[in-house]
Amino acid sequence: MKYGLTLLVIVAAVIFLFVRGLWDEKKKRVDDARKLRAAYGRRPEKKRRSVKREVAVMQGRFTIDEITWRELDMDAVFARMDYTLSSAGENYLYKALHHPARCEKEAVRWEAVAGYFAAHHQERVQVQLLLAEIGRETGPSLSAWLSMMKEEQGKSVAAEYAVNMIYVFAGLAALRDTAAGIFLFAAVAVFQIVTYFHRRAQVLPCLSGVAEMMRALRGAEKLRRILPSALWEEAEQTAGISLVDGIRKLRPLKRHCFWVLQCKSAGSHPLSLPGDYARMLFHFDLIQFRKLKHKMLSLEPELLAIYDTIGYVDSAISIAMYRASLREWSLPVLRTAAEQMPAGQSGLSMEEGYHPLIEDAVAGSIEVCGSQGVLITGSNASGKSTFLKMTALNLLLAQTIHTALAKRFSAPFSRIYTAMRAEDDIGRGESSYMAEILSLKRVLDAGRQKEPFPVFCFIDEILRGTNTVERIAASAHILRSFRPPLVYCFAATHDRELMVLTRKQYDAYYFDEEVRDGQLFFPYRLRRGIAGTGNAIRLLAEAGYDREITEGAAAQVEDFLKEGVWR
Repeated sequence: MKYGLTLLVIVAAVIFLFVRGLWDEKKKRVDDARKLRAAYGRRPEKKRRSVKREVAVMQGRFTIDEITWRELDMDAVFARMDYTLSSAGENYLYKALHHPARCEKEAVRWEAVAGYFAAHHQERVQVQLLLAEIGRETGPSLSAWLSMMKEEQGKSVAAEYAVNMIYVFAGLAALRDTAAGIFLFAAVAVFQIVTYFHRRAQVLPCLSGVAEMMRALRGAEKLRRILPSALWEEAEQTAGISLVDGIRKLRPLKRHCFWVLQCKSAGSHPLSLPGDYARMLFHFDLIQFRKLKHKMLSLEPELLAIYDTIGYVDSAISIAMYRASLREWSLPVLRTAAEQMPAGQSGLSMEEGYHPLIEDAVAGSIEVCGSQGVLITGSNASGKSTFLKMTALNLLLAQTIHTALAKRFSAPFSRIYTAMRAEDDIGRGESSYMAEILSLKRVLDAGRQKEPFPVFCFIDEILRGTNTVERIAASAHILRSFRPPLVYCFAATHDRELMVLTRKQYDAYYFDEEVRDGQLFFPYRLRRGIAGTGNAIRLLAEAGYDREITEGAAAQVEDFLKEGVWR
């Protein structure tokens, strides 16, 4: 009777823990749904940047290079628009921002899915809960762990089964000699536990990748039931294969994935503890991994297609949520080479564009002639660099996520380069001037390539690292070498002499400042023409420099402007 009561208590406790676990899971899902509904139209919550993102250079495709990505602060721009909930979505969106579209079909690929979820919030939350179940992995990217799986050499499944059979022999031995049976069982258990952690550590990145991929497969099956048929067809076109066939081929893998899927589930849940001991004693997850490995590698194209489909849908939802969080945005008008405007008409047109990372940014507009570049002068801190970055970012976002942060935006499909802030590279023994001229050289080389897409380059303070005379002469010749419609150049400079030397090839613009109650004020408004003032000496005075320095410098400048020589 006593033992029966004890057993009853144990069974009741297990049932209670199981029911409590189900209740906690349901409560968490309700809370997550509430948070997702509230997140629409808001900035994304700060997330740990855990996924190792890789951007492969696609054959025949222009890829935003590392210099341009860094100079446009694209990591911060990406974080601002990243509402994704899965590794697949985060990687897909990150990769998309590196590869501008080449035609209208590629540019508008987001619109069907993003537009649907922007208008159907209940379905969006339902899909996002599914994406959250797939989740993020902290290990290598998909391509990396597939490569690791191909190279991995480990213990065979037969060897694992052979060790587990010793448990059976230990049980049989215990029937004849209890002490001997228990000793044998304990010895095997210790051996399995000790070897488990070593072998699991060797394949953990692959194990985590397989678990993520199997969650993605389950998610794709659910997604097929949620998405309208038109959107599923859109996803299939993006993937390039029949996703239904891919799911069908991959479905048998689910029979061998239970223990692999638990590889990230250990934690506070009471029912995870028995699973932990089972994996350590019997290596169930390692055995399933061996069984899944070769089958998954034989279905690599289908795996990649499923993963990309999850990433595409997650990214499209992220774009919809990003748009909803913006103060203003528009669908850009993009043109192919065959649709280029005649000479003399617009090469790029932007009305009230703004920078995505600046709160309450002052909007700017520009209309670029199809045969001219743009040269901007202006005072220090007046807005030249920010305007260049804002224009380049709008051009990039228009061609990658089909979104312009402007009231109106149109431009040709193009290749984008920047040369804005070269720095000394001590590791390579490279001065900032050498880094700058090499950065400019890559733009010149890109402009000479026979491509159907023009180059748009954005240059801030050209050749700042050398003396004035050589800088102006070399800068003028470099700027004149950028000829639309092959290369459209947007450049900012303090050298007003360049405005005269390039007046036939460049339209002149400037930013200025105002003095209000003895203080400098910057309106950040782009104006047509050449700036007539500078504020470098005035900023020294505002910073508290001695009057002897500031007044002496101002007088010397005035004398130079009158006489044309330094005294």
